[in-house]
Amino acid sequence: MARRTCRPPVLISLFPSRDAKILDQMRSLLDFSTLLLGQSAASLVVLTAVIGLSAQAQNAAAPGLNPEVNPSNRALRSAGKVSASPGANQPQIDPITLQRLGQVAQKILDRIQTAETDLYMRLSYFEKPARLDPNSYASKDEVAQWQTILRQLKDQDQHVEQLYADVARDLETGLRNAGASEDLIAGMKKLILDGMPWDIIDKKKNSIADFISEHEKLLTLYQNNWGSWTARNASSPEFASAAVGTAYKKLREQIVTTGGDIQKEYSAMSQ
Repeated sequence: MARRTCRPPVLISLFPSRDAKILDQMRSLLDFSTLLLGQSAASLVVLTAVIGLSAQAQNAAAPGLNPEVNPSNRALRSAGKVSASPGANQPQIDPITLQRLGQVAQKILDRIQTAETDLYMRLSYFEKPARLDPNSYASKDEVAQWQTILRQLKDQDQHVEQLYADVARDLETGLRNAGASEDLIAGMKKLILDGMPWDIIDKKKNSIADFISEHEKLLTLYQNNWGSWTARNASSPEFASAAVGTAYKKLREQIVTTGGDIQKEYSAMSQ
């Protein structure tokens, strides 16, 4: 097989238009300023209703990484029925305070958005057809470079997972440090967490873990069998060993399928 000069990987998105659209949608998903600040009167009513139910909510299980998402949540249904003029026994929320606390919450969500954007772009490097073509690698050193890039993707995925796991705690800490009352903290946290698609976030996490594992196996296959294939075409290289060829085809099919699942899950998260 012909040898080419080793060059550093070029990390660009294969689908810039699609990626830009999904990232814009992700920004909307994690932008709760519209919910919390865009319509102050409505936000006050919703938060007042949620806070009024906070004592009941505290008896339920605290949401973790995978809380049950229920669009018909009783607290939110009740919030939608509350009059725009809270009763005398309901707590009053200063709009300026609400705006300040909303900004605190948004900074926490922005950290997730920034990390998700980084993760998504790193994933796009491994969606390129060249990653599935052993002939696209100039040397074993280049394969090793991509193994390093894959480990960086894995680290970023774990970072994003931890941010989601910590979001409830981070909201509590941030809002408490900003002077919010415990009832207001409970109300804002519930409103934010119940708006996040936790079931899809969890599916995405599992799909990305599978995607990384499959690419790890494929890169190891390239390393261990370097130079044992011939170039028929990018989608069907021939390996000297039939068993290696079968393993390659299986991994290729798995990666294509898992990559498609990840794109569907990102799209579903942003709807």
